Amino acid sequence: MLGIYVHTHWAYNRPYAARTWSLADWKGFLAGMASLGYDHLLLWPLLDAMPERPTPSDVEYLRTAHQVIDHAHNRFGMQVAVVVCANTMGNEHAADYAYYARPYFRCERKINPRDSAEVQRFLTARERVFRPIANADTLTIIDSDPGGYVGSSNAEFVGLVQRQVDLFRRFNKHASFAYWMLYGWETYNKFWARIAACNDKDSVLKHPSPASELDVDVFVETLTLLRDRLAEPWRVYVGFDEHFEATERLGMADKRAYFPYGLIEREPSFPLIEYSLPAITAGISRVPASARPCGLLGNAQTHCLQLPNLYLFAHFARGGTEDNVAIDDFGDNLLPGHGAMLARAWRAIAGNDPQAQRSLAAAVRSRMGGSHRLGPCSGMLFGDADRFLGDLADNLSVRAALIELGSTLIRGQEPRPALQQFLACFGDYQRRTGFVDAYGGTLYRLLNEPLARLGDERVDRVLRQCDDWRDPTARHQALVRLLDVLAHYGSPS
Repeated sequence: MLGIYVHTHWAYNRPYAARTWSLADWKGFLAGMASLGYDHLLLWPLLDAMPERPTPSDVEYLRTAHQVIDHAHNRFGMQVAVVVCANTMGNEHAADYAYYARPYFRCERKINPRDSAEVQRFLTARERVFRPIANADTLTIIDSDPGGYVGSSNAEFVGLVQRQVDLFRRFNKHASFAYWMLYGWETYNKFWARIAACNDKDSVLKHPSPASELDVDVFVETLTLLRDRLAEPWRVYVGFDEHFEATERLGMADKRAYFPYGLIEREPSFPLIEYSLPAITAGISRVPASARPCGLLGNAQTHCLQLPNLYLFAHFARGGTEDNVAIDDFGDNLLPGHGAMLARAWRAIAGNDPQAQRSLAAAVRSRMGGSHRLGPCSGMLFGDADRFLGDLADNLSVRAALIELGSTLIRGQEPRPALQQFLACFGDYQRRTGFVDAYGGTLYRLLNEPLARLGDERVDRVLRQCDDWRDPTARHQALVRLLDVLAHYGSPS
């Protein structure tokens, strides 16, 4: 199995956010992915923020998802899994938003596993949204982030899993189950209990991630309960060393599919193109094929930008080496005749040479306009070759501006000229993508971290909001607030 995760959490513009894709978009994307060797689709359809009674836009999306699953099966022979969280559903605000614009954290509600009335209400809502997508082969449930409930036990998590799997199998008796191992149910709940006990935000910001607190025994107990209570077939997605240790201890290595989350693209990230050859090589090679008998999964947040990394992930997953990477051939399979230029541009994005990046941005823009021949992977362009080329050129310009701004701040020089240059090239691109929330990844590293050197309280206040995990709703619109204070940097308060 070589799978790709399509994550619909973040609400931004088409075709950047997967939740905005039309059926035609999906068909083109799947055709391109199949040509690279992907044979498994893992989809989070955002059931976890849908209201108890789905809105018309929710019903429309679920209908599209059903058609996508059928198309993946019938046209490409792909297996399809849908993902849900163990205990999350839409709250009283969820129906106020159309599916395509719904902000997750403002609309999520966590169900108390010990409240039988709440659980029954939750399962009734699940029944409404499971039925349209039960043509999927697998139901996947993640053990944390989001989801969880302070004080809840692993046994309660498994109980929620069992009832949802049973419900899904009412509609599809052949459905399998996949346990997505992340932080562990009880570990995650204890983490949030400690966060809630923090009395000041500085303590919260300094609190370690649950990834640093993984407990093998939590995973062993959960796996044991699943083995005892859940009918086969089922498997597990593993990523951390503790996952491998727990499955090894229980003799469950044959159930493992390796899911190195964030290898193609970190999530959440601001939509920027990545070219991560060394990281992808290392991330895949660290786990031999014999240790992942159920296959390999990758994830992206903005699939229409991550084409080079989607290619690289498939290349190394299928046994390729650095010596036979053919990124220029892949470029020609997107836009025949442009492969060499696309390869140079993608490599430059990973570089540190603003002059070269700007030169290549101009070269890419010169190819825009007119008609384009299309290759076997052209469905991954989402019907607009010039949008693809324009995004590539803008990414090169944005990278160049970020490198120069960071260098200026590190050297302690007057930041305003470099800051204005960054805002000038970034603003139109940000508005085109529509991404407004907090983020990690490349933009955080190249912008937020250097900006901390300004020592400006208005800037620092927004930077802290990007890191405020106690209240994820505060992170909504964080990027817009940051751009606003940067535009007014140096003016009177």
